[in-house]
Amino acid sequence: MKFETSRTPSPTPPDGKLFTDRERKKLIFMTLLFAVVSGSMIWGWMTSGGKAPEGEPRRRRESEPEAAIATPTFRREELAVLAKDGTREERADLETAALALALEDARLYTWDHFAPMGGTELAAPLATELAANPAAARARVLRLRGRLSEFVSYPESGTLPVHYRAVLTLDDGGRAFVVFQSCVDYEFGNNDYVHLDGLFVKTLGREVAGSWLEAPLVVGPRAQVSFPALGKVTSLARSDWGEDFGRYDEVSTNEREEYWRVVSYARDVEPASIEWDKARVLDATAMAELSEDPASFLALPLRIPPCRIQDIWTQRQRENPARVASLTEGWIGANAWLRTPNPVIQFSTLLPDPGYKIGSEVTARGFFVRMNQYEAVGGTRKAPVFVLIALDSYELPKETVFSTVLYIVGGSFAAIVGLFWYLLRRDRAKAAELDAELTRRRRARRTGPTAKPGTSA
Repeated sequence: MKFETSRTPSPTPPDGKLFTDRERKKLIFMTLLFAVVSGSMIWGWMTSGGKAPEGEPRRRRESEPEAAIATPTFRREELAVLAKDGTREERADLETAALALALEDARLYTWDHFAPMGGTELAAPLATELAANPAAARARVLRLRGRLSEFVSYPESGTLPVHYRAVLTLDDGGRAFVVFQSCVDYEFGNNDYVHLDGLFVKTLGREVAGSWLEAPLVVGPRAQVSFPALGKVTSLARSDWGEDFGRYDEVSTNEREEYWRVVSYARDVEPASIEWDKARVLDATAMAELSEDPASFLALPLRIPPCRIQDIWTQRQRENPARVASLTEGWIGANAWLRTPNPVIQFSTLLPDPGYKIGSEVTARGFFVRMNQYEAVGGTRKAPVFVLIALDSYELPKETVFSTVLYIVGGSFAAIVGLFWYLLRRDRAKAAELDAELTRRRRARRTGPTAKPGTSA
């Protein structure tokens, strides 16, 4: 009888791999599922209390450090020879050569040179000091703000170009004689309030309004429109705003006096004098009310809820009655305002460099100034303008329950994957042992029973 010899199975998979194709597909699927769950857990942590992604601040050019400015050189020695003011007769004479030289040198000066050249604001005490020792201050850079009188325009004549002469009365009552070559914005006249930077030439004497006046003569390149100083502002009232504050016209916010009054108040007020804990929070309800009735929010301290900076920069300011050189400006938005007519607000603050970037989470405290129109996607919209006294960082509170659940799910899933891997390896080892045992038994059956000792064949 003919028997077929059975082929001995291999104790390992035919392809020599640990897992079959089906098992590998399961492992790949579970690994991808684990990655999805882990990613969800990380995202949940970030959105429930992690820090906002760091990014470079998208600031405007004004925020960048200014390069070193080359300053002009004034001919002080020549001016000292030409300008005489030792006697009353010399002070009464305005030397043409000295004036021509001063006008020519002044053309090299710009307002950016004021700080690098050690410029000084002229006030009545300094005017007295200059009159006492004019020789030591020739070509000294001075800044003047005041109201014009005795204004006269002079045509070109000989070495003198077209220029203007006037008496300027300072905010503190001091006076100076001024000469300048051009007017910025429009032609000036008596009673106009101007800003002039220039160089001190001499002490000049003239008959003014029936009396003799001796005062510093300052020669500058140009005069521009300015405003009387508001001084120290320690209170706000609804009456500080004009009746037209609610109109949306072509006059920008920073050209309105009430805006600068609030800026001055933010600078001068004692922080402890404002009861911020009792101030209203600008939540969705308050924002809707502000849109409907802006006047009811004027002069009131308001707390800005947690929000996100959408833009921030440092902006140099034009002439203003608050005498502020620069402000930090920007836009902030809050989730609470998304369904209100005003999803964002425009802000200004005297804080020189708050250190925040676009995307920073903050809270704030400040005062509403007026409504402004701005161009947005879909057309023109309006936004409240605020002057902020404080801008504080804010970290979103963590959702501990949600995070805990995610951690448990992620940990459990990792444990299940590990257990699955272990069971597969264990089952594979047992299967190999069983296959080896079955092979041994089949081989034993083919060889037959072994003869017992002492028996015959």
